[in-house]
Amino acid sequence: MAKSTPTLTNFTAGEFSPRLEGRFDIEKYYNSASTIHNFTVQTYGGVQKRPGTRYIAAIKTQTGSNSGARLIPFVFSKTQAYIIEFGHNYIRFFKDEGQIYSSGSTPYEVSTSYTAAQLDDLQYVQSADVLYIVHPEHAPRKLTRTAHTTWTITDVTISDGPYLYPNTNGVVGYDGSAVTLTAAATSGTGVNITASASTFYSTDVGRKIRLKHVDGTTVTWGCATVTSYTSATVVVVTINNNFGATDATSEWRLGTFYTGNYPSKVTFFEERLFYANTDLQPSTVYGSNSGDFDNFAPSGTDGTVTDANGVTYTISSDQVNEITAIYGGRYLHVFSKDGTFNIASGSATAALTPTSVQAVNETKDGASSARISPASKSVLYVGKNKKKVREFAYNIDYDSYTSPDMTIFSEHLGYGGIEEMQFATYPNNILWARKADGTLLGLTYYRDQDVVAWHRHTIAGTNAKVKSLAIIPGVNDAHDTIYLIVERTINGATKQYVEFIEEDYREDDGHTKDDQYFVDSGLTYSGSSATTISGLDHLEGQTVAVLNNGAVESNKTVSSGAITLTNATTKCHIGLPYVAELETQNLEPKTEYGTSQGKKSRIDKAVLRLFETVNLKIGPSSTNVESVLFRDTIDPTGPISPQTKDYEVYISGTYDKNNRLYVVSDAATACTINAIILYMSTYK
Repeated sequence: MAKSTPTLTNFTAGEFSPRLEGRFDIEKYYNSASTIHNFTVQTYGGVQKRPGTRYIAAIKTQTGSNSGARLIPFVFSKTQAYIIEFGHNYIRFFKDEGQIYSSGSTPYEVSTSYTAAQLDDLQYVQSADVLYIVHPEHAPRKLTRTAHTTWTITDVTISDGPYLYPNTNGVVGYDGSAVTLTAAATSGTGVNITASASTFYSTDVGRKIRLKHVDGTTVTWGCATVTSYTSATVVVVTINNNFGATDATSEWRLGTFYTGNYPSKVTFFEERLFYANTDLQPSTVYGSNSGDFDNFAPSGTDGTVTDANGVTYTISSDQVNEITAIYGGRYLHVFSKDGTFNIASGSATAALTPTSVQAVNETKDGASSARISPASKSVLYVGKNKKKVREFAYNIDYDSYTSPDMTIFSEHLGYGGIEEMQFATYPNNILWARKADGTLLGLTYYRDQDVVAWHRHTIAGTNAKVKSLAIIPGVNDAHDTIYLIVERTINGATKQYVEFIEEDYREDDGHTKDDQYFVDSGLTYSGSSATTISGLDHLEGQTVAVLNNGAVESNKTVSSGAITLTNATTKCHIGLPYVAELETQNLEPKTEYGTSQGKKSRIDKAVLRLFETVNLKIGPSSTNVESVLFRDTIDPTGPISPQTKDYEVYISGTYDKNNRLYVVSDAATACTINAIILYMSTYK
């Protein structure tokens, strides 16, 4: 009989795919687990139980064809950060972990024309108090904040450009005939522009038109906006930059953006606002004039192109590359269905200009339309099949950008499709991702220490699904706060609630046993001694867990929005119960007798190195666990403060070829496991 002491010092490789159960030749195998559920992997190696979610409010439309909503962050500063609830034709707002009201209990609301079916395709970028929003079926818009309860949404008023290619020979009529355009005046509003052949469509309202006139050596490019459609040969315009004459001209340009051809991507780069991907030009980016975000003029009115003018660039490759995302970093990072690109001036010291644009196809690893997520010096994005998350970052070994697969060891977690993700920097550098089935994934990502660790999370409740997520700095910037929309069946009805994940339990932050918050969709009572707690209408008919002054009470059922406690309380947390589970890999102790794989072994004892933990069960499987004894007083019901020390537990298992250790925290209390030291016996 061989004795061994395998030690699990960290879990920084996360939950491994079942396909890797035989890969004990990989060093990361010893830093992984077969299950990490409702635990987060810490950047320093241990696992910590996910804090619970706290209920804020129901979304406006919870059921029906127009139900659902999407959360979008709006961060003006670390102390002025908002979550915006976009729903069917409306926006509502949240700040400091609560909803904003216009008066009394009426949520502050702004009307929009975005439908429920369009919400997932909204893309956005923020500049100070302005959020630029794009959608392929809507003109670009600005959401502007001027006060806490004063928000307005308006179409972006583009003064000039961008344009399709110049019509220099006049051939674009419906029938292919040569076309000239004639303006009835050089300035003003309500001015007719007449085409010599059928040219215009009713969808041209709002579109830009640019006309060129030459008078001797004087060149004038005038610009107008179509305000109404008269016929295929006549439109009415407002002139923005005066025309040079009222003569017919064959040199003219039509605007790129119009009904049915609006951009669907947006970002900032080098003091320019960039749009990308219209229906007609899915591989093209459009940059504004430098420092003038609403002006895309390709030249001055005299036709002179300066470095400050607008930039239009189409990615050239061996196939049409639909742009799925753009992001302004060191370069203008462009993600497409079939690869990744970096766009810049081509010079390390010069900025991008209309005449100095260079695109480099860095990788052939395509991207889905899910919003990308900046993380430290990298950009994380969802692969085009929605099953992988890739890292787009500079690699000194290749002297170029690469896009390695961050799910290579956890490929099983991507099945079902990753729809949405955002990165929370503090305190644990976690990328939070929502799958199509409503599952929540976490990726602890800290490349400096080679930490790439996936973990799974299930929000409590019947048929619970995460429908949206967004992250902003928390109250007083103490931590990043993850906001969720969670759909559940409550008392037989479908409900959708806005909730947020509470901050981690840490006694160094002043937390005590009474502050352990490990229930979902919960609320906290704090006040004078009471036994009846009301205000729980959102959990009507549900079985809830209770932490009463730091002590776990038996579960209760909410009736008429209230519960009756077993013991009086001055502070208690009430919400839906959930469990956190950790199961190790099939253990592989390194002994003089070679591998233990395929041999009968037994875990005799485990030493758990715990941090601020109370209430834990352990055993060889989920059906064979015993409670770790934390209580060392004669009081059988009083609260136990979370403990930081080693606990030695003898395991009542049998000899088996499958040797795993299963750990579960199933009470509404804190749990952090820093390391596990195991004592094993193996048949030689």
